[in-house]
Formats: sequence, structure tokens, C-alpha cells
Amino acid sequence: MVQDHSHNFRAVSHPLRIHSGERALEQLPAELDRLKLRRAFVLCGRSLHDSTTLIASIRAQLGSRFAAMCVNMGADVDSERVEQAAAMARECNADCLIAVGAGSTTKACRVVAIRMAEEGPLAQLATRYDANGVGHSVRLLAVKVPIFNVLTAATTSQNRSGASIRDSASERQLEFFDPKTRATAVFWDAQALLTAPLSLTRSAAGMEFWWALMNLAGAGNENPLVQACRRQCWFIANAAFPRMNDAQDWRVRAELCAASLLRTRDEDDGGAPLGVLPGTHELRMHPITRATYMLAQALFNAGTGVTQSQATMALAGAAIRAFGQWCPDAVSDMADLLGAPSHRPGQVAMHLDDRLRNAGFTVDLRARGLSRKQCGKVMERALHTFNCNADGWMNDKTDSLQDMLNSVT
Repeated sequence: MVQDHSHNFRAVSHPLRIHSGERALEQLPAELDRLKLRRAFVLCGRSLHDSTTLIASIRAQLGSRFAAMCVNMGADVDSERVEQAAAMARECNADCLIAVGAGSTTKACRVVAIRMAEEGPLAQLATRYDANGVGHSVRLLAVKVPIFNVLTAATTSQNRSGASIRDSASERQLEFFDPKTRATAVFWDAQALLTAPLSLTRSAAGMEFWWALMNLAGAGNENPLVQACRRQCWFIANAAFPRMNDAQDWRVRAELCAASLLRTRDEDDGGAPLGVLPGTHELRMHPITRATYMLAQALFNAGTGVTQSQATMALAGAAIRAFGQWCPDAVSDMADLLGAPSHRPGQVAMHLDDRLRNAGFTVDLRARGLSRKQCGKVMERALHTFNCNADGWMNDKTDSLQDMLNSVT
């Protein structure tokens, strides 16, 4: 019998300070002073450092609190770069980390904090998989330095406990989980958000739209806190679609940041946006979400040249066709939310693909040079996505996953 999560649940609130607005970054020194922090180590990407004035502005705000910086924490950060950044942070006696960027930088920052405090190579600190393919997180007990995230684009990584990076030696993905690496404060500063190119904002808008649709579909059994998060996410994401092409409107970008933060709170409030709750074997989120996320992340991490957003948009309809049979209620909800004329998976998938295409999102990965030969290791990577397959439920669904891949390659 399926458990009633609408009244039986556990919610945990984590301390987080949020600063949003046209001069939000002016609060950064006060945040450091509040915790008596004096040695800030800044992490960012090369392009952000060289092509904008944002990092110089942050350095000026920090004044004597600025200790050092690492500027190679952009896209596709690997374990070698994390090791270098952690060594630099230790060398300058950093007592806090400031990540400036979006998902890649904020995730890498958490792993840097772990490596600063924990002994042993990163591979030994990462999630381990047993013979059945079930992942087990390593307990990381050392105290971690506070983290402050200055966002340039919306990302759920702004307030997460987990992170993943590519192992530079083996090319496999290393996954980490440590609640002590949650951000102390996040900044949705107008200047910072406007540094991101419009393409990145559009990508964030597309991802928030997809996630909001996936999470609200089939959410009727979730508790009131989770349902509130998901409904507001859908309201924000659906409203952002016609406004996302305004390059100068930082408010749209801040609203997307709010939507991504609400997705994080979904899990804190007792939901399970991906996979199952710890200690259970019950599938909480429908397999359409899991399958799309698993393959999109694997395509990105396999070095195919396809971003996770592009892969997600391309796989969105294919996932409904391949996995809709296991979650008819969720497919029905998607049809209602999208205004699709039919509740049949194939028709809902077509309606979603048409909406994404009409909004200007690329859904044909073949045109971007992705071939089936490149996808050789994608399935293995996908099945080892801990937060989507911790229960091993997808291990015998490889034919359906392969159908999805075949549809876009």
C-alpha cells in the first residue's frame, strides 16, 4: 500500500540568509563580519573574471578580508582543479569560501570545502557503489568553512548538500554529500545576474519550466508544504517563459533564482524530487523525471559537448513516451498543466516538445553533432546517478532508457 505522505512527513528547516536586489552585494561584508570571518577565498570561472567587472567589485567589497582567488572553477570542473583550489585555500588560511557563478562553480565550491577539511584523495571521499549498483554516501565528519554563493544564474546548487565533479584520472563522476557544505548566505544581486549571457538565462528558464512541470505532476500525495513549493515554482516558471528574452530585466533572473531555491526546499519540506527518501524503497517521484535527469546528466558528463539543459529539452518528450506507462496520473497532470488536448503519453509528449520548440529551445541533438557512438558510456554513467537510482529501480529499465537515447541520436 502506498504511504500517505500528505499527513505523515518530516520537514527540516536549514538556516539560510538571502539577499536580493540592485545593491544586494553590499551586504557581503556584513555577512562575513557577522561570523567574524577575515580570510575569504573567491572561486569563479575564467570568463566571468576576465570579461566582467563583477569579481573586481566583489574584491573591492571585501577589502582586507580578501585572501586569494581561483579563477578556473567554471564549466566542467574536474578533481584536479578542485585539488588545486583546495590547496590554494589552505595555503592562504581561508576561513570561508565565496563562489561566484552558477551550478558548476557552486558545486565545485562544496567539494573544495570538503577537500580542505577531510584527509585522503577525493575518490575515497565520494559516494561508493556496491555490487548491486546501490550507492552509499561516505560520512564526512570534519568541520567545513562557511560558504557564500553569489549567483549569476538560477541554480538549485545554490543551497544543496550534494555535489558532483568529474574524476580527472578515471573520467568517471565523483559524487559527494555533506550537509555541512550548505551555503550560509546566497546573493541574487542585479549586477551579478546581468553578467550572465541571455543564452544562460534562457537555459535556466527552460530548466525551471521543465522541473516545475515534472514536480507538480503527480504531487497530489505530497504534504501541504511540498505542494506549496511546487505550485509556486510552476507559477514562476510558466510566467517567466514569455519574459525570458528581455536581456536587461534582472527581476526575471531573480525570480528564476527563487524558483530554483523553492525546488531545494521541496526536499527539505519532506518531498523527494528525485529518487526515494533515505531508508525507503518507495518510488516517490515519477520515473519520467528520473529517466530524463539521469540521461541528461550522463550526456553532459560524458563530454559529448551537449549541455545538461540541451539534453533535458531534447529528452523531455521521449521520456514521457518511454516511461509514461508507469505513471499515468503524472502524465494526466502534465496534460492539464500544459493544456494538451489528450492525456495519452504520446500526445502529451508532442505537446510539450512543440511548446519547447516554439519557445526557441533546441530539441534536435543530432544537429549538434551528437551520435550514437558517443553515447557508448552514457548508460553506465546514468545508472550510477545516485540521487535518481539509489534504489536500483532503473537497473532493469535499460531498454526504455535506450529508446530515449535512440530517439535523439
